Amino acid sequence: MIEYVSLNPGHKVGTYCVRQRQIPEHVFKLLFLFALTLTLIIYCMKHIKSKTTKNYNMFSLLPMNREINAKHVERMLKSLNNVGCIRDVIVVTTKVFEGVKKNYIIDGQHLYTALVRENLPISYRTLDLTTVEDIVKTMAGLNNSSKSWGLMDYVNAYKVVNNDYMKLLRYINMYNLEPTMIAMIATNNSKSTRISKLIKEGEFNITNPKTEVMCKEFSDIFLKIGKADRWVKFNFLEVFMSVYGKYNHKKALTSLDKHLPTIKAMSDQHYASEFIRKKIFNV
Repeated sequence: MIEYVSLNPGHKVGTYCVRQRQIPEHVFKLLFLFALTLTLIIYCMKHIKSKTTKNYNMFSLLPMNREINAKHVERMLKSLNNVGCIRDVIVVTTKVFEGVKKNYIIDGQHLYTALVRENLPISYRTLDLTTVEDIVKTMAGLNNSSKSWGLMDYVNAYKVVNNDYMKLLRYINMYNLEPTMIAMIATNNSKSTRISKLIKEGEFNITNPKTEVMCKEFSDIFLKIGKADRWVKFNFLEVFMSVYGKYNHKKALTSLDKHLPTIKAMSDQHYASEFIRKKIFNV
């Protein structure tokens, strides 16, 4: 982004310079790590030879793999029938999970399932990865560049190497809130896109010591809002986080019951935030 800055208080013509804003260091670091992961993956794809086998029993699935989706397998079958198999199953051979060496599929489990179903040979490549963290990050990178994982797929994968993901999963199972909402509370960050990026890149960490109690109290609100538009719910969360500790929870729930019809009919985002702050939280 380019910003023009005056060097003269009088703003005379010809006295301007161009100053380029710096990318924040933490953003640059995340982008660099993500680019490095993808570069390594591309390198491996180019330099590791593909092998073929019909020994289906030589492959294993990891606990952090997505559950097999029958509809996705059906789509794979249609693709195989139309154009054949044009990609490889990606495998890592390691004993870090079960103490004995096994060939774990880290990308292409739906393709593998479709090939087994049709009794077709498996074309695969084996990556040389030695740590659980490397395996999980490579899985995330591969699935982010092919058929994208959902947010919960990343949570389930990274929980193996980061205990905060395990805590996040526990809160998700405990409270009737969207995963992104819980993550926003856990990091005191009201930007949902930023939170999603952190989760997908394995950089999510819980920094809010009041995460659990705040999730419980916002869940009380969330349940009452019911079928209101999604943006209204996120507006509620943003205001809730900004006024937490300054409002009376029981009174807010009573006010919410009183103004619920108005809330569900809202269409203006700015008006909604002000209304929620004043009429519901009385702040």
